[in-house]
Amino acid sequence: MNKILKKSVLMIICFATLFFASCDEEIRVYDDGYFMVGDVSYNLNRATLEDLGVENGYYQLRLSMDNTSNNDNHKINFLIYTEVNDYLPSAKYTPYLYDNDYHNKFKRGAWLIGDVEASVFLQGYLKTTKDNDIYTVRFECKDIDGNTITGKYEGRIQMLI
Repeated sequence: MNKILKKSVLMIICFATLFFASCDEEIRVYDDGYFMVGDVSYNLNRATLEDLGVENGYYQLRLSMDNTSNNDNHKINFLIYTEVNDYLPSAKYTPYLYDNDYHNKFKRGAWLIGDVEASVFLQGYLKTTKDNDIYTVRFECKDIDGNTITGKYEGRIQMLI
């Protein structure tokens, strides 16, 4: 009887560990993001993608990431050139250099903190991967004031019309 009880307890512990580990992973995947300006970090929990029209045969999409909780007013966005306008393709996007090469390029990006502090960046990269409807977005840029901007977002991206 003692061996059966030990095996039962061990099985319960294994199942509980698997259950709680998978729950934690699901929360992390669907609500995880941040961007940093220098050493200061800002949470992100939402991303949107807006079609701004066609330029030189490529769609211009605005990827915006922000935080909708606690009345936080901070945001980061990228103006990206793509060959499609209904999702963001998996790719590494680098700055457009005004050389007529629009493939996997971003025109510019910007960040905003509150109502007054903001800057534009023209250097760096943005890397996206898409698995079904879940995106992973990572970026590292330098703004025009010399600040390093890094961050990531994992989750769904809402299409705006």
